[in-house]
Amino acid sequence: MICFYQTKVIENKDLLLTEFYKNNYIHNKMHRKILFIAVPLILSNLTVPLLTFVDTAMIGHLGNVSYLGGITAGATLFTLIYGNFIFLRMGTTGLSAQAFGARENNELSNVFSRSIFLGLLIGLLIIVFRDAIFTLFMPVLSLSGNVGESSANYMSIRIFSAPAVLMNFGIIGCLIGIQKTKVVLIITFLVNGLNVILDYVFVVFYKMDVSGVALGTLISEWVACIFGLIVFAMIFKRFNMRLFDIKLFSKEEFLKLFNLNFDIFIRTFCLVATHIWLINRSSNLGDLVLAANGILLNFVYISAFFVDGFAFTTESLVGEAKGAKDGTMFKRYVINSTIWCVVSGMFCVIFFGVFGAKLIALLTDIVAVKEVSNEYLLWVILLPVISAFSYQLDGIFTGVTRTRDMRNGAIISFFVFIISTIIFIPIFANHGLWLAYILFILVRAITLALRFPALQREIILFK
Repeated sequence: MICFYQTKVIENKDLLLTEFYKNNYIHNKMHRKILFIAVPLILSNLTVPLLTFVDTAMIGHLGNVSYLGGITAGATLFTLIYGNFIFLRMGTTGLSAQAFGARENNELSNVFSRSIFLGLLIGLLIIVFRDAIFTLFMPVLSLSGNVGESSANYMSIRIFSAPAVLMNFGIIGCLIGIQKTKVVLIITFLVNGLNVILDYVFVVFYKMDVSGVALGTLISEWVACIFGLIVFAMIFKRFNMRLFDIKLFSKEEFLKLFNLNFDIFIRTFCLVATHIWLINRSSNLGDLVLAANGILLNFVYISAFFVDGFAFTTESLVGEAKGAKDGTMFKRYVINSTIWCVVSGMFCVIFFGVFGAKLIALLTDIVAVKEVSNEYLLWVILLPVISAFSYQLDGIFTGVTRTRDMRNGAIISFFVFIISTIIFIPIFANHGLWLAYILFILVRAITLALRFPALQREIILFK
């Protein structure tokens, strides 16, 4: 009887596996397509944190802790300012991927045009109200006198890149949505390659310290934006697509876009506010800890953008599946891209474990900062594999434009982080701060994972 039962269990498992592979949920062609899209995205994503990485390295070797703290605080504030409008990238990716999957070229043109229009408008408003923005957010960073002065110099120059950065969000988002990731790679190499050159010229030759770094980044971001617009003009001409359509300013479409983007705005605000709070708590622990955590945040950004290469790919692919109304395709894309997302996280863990101390030495030669950074290095070594699941789920929900779930999960995660810092920092100091950040990442993954079955049931109806 027992043998018969065990035999039936084995048979049932074999049937499940047979059905799984019969549907090609794991398939070599699928892996090739994912890598074809993801590899250029990974390479381009890795160049994004290099903007801050190079800026930090240039200033980190000037021997002034206040310069390093100023760059850390200033870059973080721009992450908050610009990052709150990442919906221009995320919303554009999901909508353009769905239009691409449905083969609706006119709608694709409208998605791109709306995103560029909103990016330009919001960017100009940021410049106009820059004094009010700085007045509002500078106290949140809780900076000391010298660090605050360096940060103010950096921000007063880089703020003029706002329209370029926000229009670039729309350009990159649409390119990912239509799976033109090689062009994304070219644009990001252009902006970051130029940034490296200009940083070196302004800081080393013209001795402009923090102001030179900001000016180099400003010029680079505008050049990338102009290049991206030229690329899209060529794409539209090739496919006989109109840049502007009568539906561009459709009240219904703008309302839909607003609802979608508002959810992503709230979600992104919570994520960026988490990093602002991390900088605030770091500053309260002292300028040395602030500088060290600024160094370690580069590791977080590098791993995030590396793993996000597959998450961005997932956005495009599941959006295509939804647009094509193909539930089986959705399953295949989710399973195969998740495998690669987790593998990329494990790679980052190994890489940081082996080369972490050397990377810190590249970023600064200030002995005290290096010692403190190495003391807390273990936390950023652990992060990539933990965060892989939250990034992947984020990509899935973005691609199918289930933004309400993303918003709610981010709000919960943010409050968990704030409460955790209040509890852990008095006990464990900076170790407590990083522990709270780990919990923040975990809660993000858990909240989205709990909503995934409902999303899957919705998509599977397309099968």
